[in-house]
Amino acid sequence: MFTRDCGQKGQASAHAGQLLDLLHTHGFQSHEAKNWLSDTGIGPAWNAALDEGRPLSVAPFLAPLLAGRNADVLSGSGTLTAALARTNDIDAYERVGAYPTDPAVLTQPLNSLWDVGPGIYDTALFSTVLHHEPDPSALIEKVLTTLRPTRLVVLENCLSATVSNEFHHFMDDFFNLCLNDFDVDCPGEHRTVEGWLAFLSQYGDTQLVHQLTDVTGIPFSYEIFLVEVGMATTG
Repeated sequence: MFTRDCGQKGQASAHAGQLLDLLHTHGFQSHEAKNWLSDTGIGPAWNAALDEGRPLSVAPFLAPLLAGRNADVLSGSGTLTAALARTNDIDAYERVGAYPTDPAVLTQPLNSLWDVGPGIYDTALFSTVLHHEPDPSALIEKVLTTLRPTRLVVLENCLSATVSNEFHHFMDDFFNLCLNDFDVDCPGEHRTVEGWLAFLSQYGDTQLVHQLTDVTGIPFSYEIFLVEVGMATTG
C-alpha cells in the first residue's frame, strides 16, 4: 500500500519499518510519529488516498444497492457520500463535533435524523461505522423504528484468517489517533463475515453482496452486506 497509494516505490519497506518503530516506541499520538508522516509526505499522500481514492473504489459497488432516497448514517468526512451523490439521492448525517474538519458535503446533525419520520428514506447506509459503535444494535434499531427503511446497506471490514482483531485495532488507532485526530470510539465490535451475517439477519433477509480486496488507502478488504428489511422487523 505504501507503494501503490503513497508514492513510496523505492522506499516502501524502509519507510514502513520506520513508521512501525516510531509507533511502538513513542505511541500513536506522539509528535515524533505525526511529524515523520508530515516530513516524509506519507501522511498527506495517505489521507489523499483515503479521501479521494477510497470513495472511488467503493462507490461503484454501493451505488446500485441504494434504492430511492437514502440516508448515510454517520457519514464521517462525507467523501463517500459525495461520490454516491453523483448517481443517488443521498443525505449525510453525523454526530456534531465528531470530525475536526468540515465534511465534503452538507451534513446534518445525527439527532435531527430522528425527527425525519417514517417513509422519507428507503435505504439506510452504514459505511464502516457499526464496528465503532459500543452498541450497534441500538443504532440500527433506532433507524428501523424511526425511519422504517426497506433496506440497509452495510459496509464493514471483517475479521478473517489473515486479518486479526489486533490488526483492526492497530489500524483504527493509527487512522484515528496518528494519521488524523478523530473523536471516534473503537470498542472492538469487529466480526467475521459469518458474524456480521448472523448479526444483521435479525433485521431481515441478509446477504454478502461484495468483497472488495483492493480498496485505495486500506490494507484489508471491505465487505458489503445488503439487508432487505421485513415488515415484521419494521412494524
